[in-house]
Amino acid sequence: MHSRFFNEALFAVRLRPRTPLLIKAGGEGAAALDPTVPDMSFVRLRRPDGGEMLYIPGSSLRGHAERLLRSVRADAACDPLAHGEGETSYGLKRACRFKDDLSGDEAYRKACHACRLFGATGLASRVRVSDLYPDGPVLRDTRYGVAIDRVTGAVAHGPFELEIVTDGTFSGSITMRNFTLGQFGLLAAALLDVADGLVPLGYGKSRGLGRVDLQVTRLAVRTLRGPQGALVGVGALCDDRTRQAFALPAAERECLGLGVASRAEKGFFVVEAEGSEARRWLEAAAPRWVEEIT
Repeated sequence: MHSRFFNEALFAVRLRPRTPLLIKAGGEGAAALDPTVPDMSFVRLRRPDGGEMLYIPGSSLRGHAERLLRSVRADAACDPLAHGEGETSYGLKRACRFKDDLSGDEAYRKACHACRLFGATGLASRVRVSDLYPDGPVLRDTRYGVAIDRVTGAVAHGPFELEIVTDGTFSGSITMRNFTLGQFGLLAAALLDVADGLVPLGYGKSRGLGRVDLQVTRLAVRTLRGPQGALVGVGALCDDRTRQAFALPAAERECLGLGVASRAEKGFFVVEAEGSEARRWLEAAAPRWVEEIT
């Protein structure tokens, strides 16, 4: 299905920390090269002018989306760390892994709902998440901590320094292509949970770090066929042969009325929303993932 275009959604997102935030660099991070950087440093990159910039790496929200899926059906999301055949001890499917010679429609039908959206070995993802870069100055601070030996009660390691971000905004984008209405709803539900502070990010969640305010500042959906004021899934845009080959939902179940007019742009039909209207679209679409997997 990736060889054809049916629909595409672009989410422009802006993130701001509600509580101190630490997205820890892997290994020793910048502290291994610069002794002035805290032991647990925020992930950063070098700029052409020689300076540095903190950023938030793009992550697919897959972990929380899998948690939502398993809450309704245990087999709706596989265990990506489990190999072999059969089920894990928690009743989860083994990791979805497909050989290169397997056709795309067969791999899609055999994949769990999470891998159908976020991809697996032999099956490309429908979602792309960009890195989030700061819009302006970022306010940083340093916290200190120690690791306590649970047997002796003495200090096992430390004190060590944590580099945290206390204020600032980061912007990025999420792109989703050839999605069903249920897949759009699943991503919407995951984004809304992050926006409402229910899903903390980064390091130190149990210490109170990582709660963020996430806003979808702009949401645009493109299709090749006029959506008639609705959000339309791929099941309503493809032909019967493609729908049967990929086991997609029926066309009548792939339409969510939004009451908005579309406009023509570069050969596409585009419906667009910003701010509170974009959130209204997400809230309207969020329940559809439950309907699709049940």
